[in-house]
Amino acid sequence: MKKIRIIIADNDAGQVEAIKAALMKQEDFEVAAIVSTRDSVIKQLVHEPHIVIVNPEVLKQHSLSRFIHSVQAKSSGARVVLLRKETPSDENLISEIKAGTRGYIKAGESAANIAKAIRAMHEGEIWAERRILEKAIAKPMILPETLSEQVPGLPPLTTREMEMLTLVLQGATNKEIAGRSNISERTVKTHLYRIYRKLKVKSRTKAMALLSHS
Repeated sequence: MKKIRIIIADNDAGQVEAIKAALMKQEDFEVAAIVSTRDSVIKQLVHEPHIVIVNPEVLKQHSLSRFIHSVQAKSSGARVVLLRKETPSDENLISEIKAGTRGYIKAGESAANIAKAIRAMHEGEIWAERRILEKAIAKPMILPETLSEQVPGLPPLTTREMEMLTLVLQGATNKEIAGRSNISERTVKTHLYRIYRKLKVKSRTKAMALLSHS
């Protein structure tokens, strides 16, 4: 049986034990490492985990998007899942999904629900309430892991670059992107230049052609 390798990153000992106990009840799960700091997560990516469960508190001064970029750069197949004590607001959750998380699980959730969530996220689904998914669908986005699968070897894009690329693929003009992002068209052009350089293309048309045929 091919197991789903999981890293738990949490500085709450009681919470760690509860999550670990829930995971160990499943024959298809393997806890590859348990860590309590952001740097330790990066080091343990040598285990090539499928799922990284993270309590946001361990990130401290590091942003979530920067953490996800670091994970994707070291282990492109890893899916980051947030461990929450409380349900986040819709806006925060959508922002976290846009940053690259696959969703969240709540501390204290039943072992069966945790297992169901992890299997779903391992299969590529976003684990969140239906209203969140509907809002996300209303504003289509590209996920970092999807992009890395389409363009092997692609350097990680920042959250802002992912947002820009999503708008480009939706057909937005530079002016429209500037308006939606509350920045100048000149800044939009700078972001797009960096994106195209990472994609190794020279224009919007070629970027769209590359991603539509990948």
